[in-house]
Amino acid sequence: MPGTECRPALRSLLPIAVGTPDVESAQSYVWRLAQAHDVPWQTLHKFINGKGPAIYGNLRGQVPRLDAPTAQAAAYVRRVAELTGQPGVASLGLSWLAGRARAQHVLRTHRAWCPACIAEMHAGDRPFYTPMVESLASVSHCLRHRLRLQEGCQRCEIKYSNRRVERFGGNCSAECAVGSAEKGSAVAETFTALELAVLEQMGLLVSLIGTVEAGMTWVRFGEIVVALHRKGYQVGPGEMARRMGVSKGTISSLMRGRSEPGIDLLLRLSSTYRVRLPDLLLKRVGDETWLQLPSLHTRVDWPRRTKPRIDWGSVQQGLQLELVSEATPPVARVARSLQIDARHLAQRQPECAAGLTDRYRGRIRSVRQ
Repeated sequence: MPGTECRPALRSLLPIAVGTPDVESAQSYVWRLAQAHDVPWQTLHKFINGKGPAIYGNLRGQVPRLDAPTAQAAAYVRRVAELTGQPGVASLGLSWLAGRARAQHVLRTHRAWCPACIAEMHAGDRPFYTPMVESLASVSHCLRHRLRLQEGCQRCEIKYSNRRVERFGGNCSAECAVGSAEKGSAVAETFTALELAVLEQMGLLVSLIGTVEAGMTWVRFGEIVVALHRKGYQVGPGEMARRMGVSKGTISSLMRGRSEPGIDLLLRLSSTYRVRLPDLLLKRVGDETWLQLPSLHTRVDWPRRTKPRIDWGSVQQGLQLELVSEATPPVARVARSLQIDARHLAQRQPECAAGLTDRYRGRIRSVRQ
């Protein structure tokens, strides 16, 4: 009938803690939405993907994609926002950084959590969800309770999903829950200056989720360097590279505009010069004092970022064993077992990577048949 509102296709859940450092991640929202409809989250994903052109395939094993700073993640959360009638959902995760920050090494590949936060959620003091800040690979502690985040079972160290975290409070089974309870509760740790700086800066970053205003513009690296120079900082390529723990060539490339900094580099820059990380991303048009507000933590220098040497002879032997074994794991799992990046493996050993992929796809086809 004319004048009546269209009913949302999915339940209209409100995202949790938007505009604060405890803001909910996009994956956590989809997971809670699946619980509200009493269906597996993969079933909900198929429903969401079926309401228009397919955005993702099977998300099994690819949970961090929903929070990544990519165009696909942005399209996915926008569709979820339309289906739930909650416009704020469209800003969850880091999809608002699509095209401005690289997705590589930003997010964890496994669930991490604070034991004290999980205990509060089990007691009913807080709803059960995953804060976005705990999904970031650079964050190692909970700022609320000063506890190190856990990434696996306290007893057997198996890594797992939200469902197991909620059911067993940070353990993979009831038996492990009993065993880990005998070890005693976690003890608060003292932060290092670097860990405290990372916590504050990443907390400021996720606080921007859902609060980015109209009339704000992206900041270029050259503007940042000029603003730091006006504040009296030494921002020569050599000194900046030493403080940030990167190569001088990286800084020169950024200054000349040949590349754009990722979140990792902006995190290093903000904590090194004690400026707010959000100020290195966005500013209001015409605002000349956008870099004046300092951060609370002390100035820190980062250890030098180095790439581990790879013994390609041992890698080749491992690949040959995988090609003749009865198991048929995917290339990503083989790369993890060899402690190298899957893309690097495909570039250096394309024939072996293609052989592993063909074997894995053949096993999947036979299972489906």
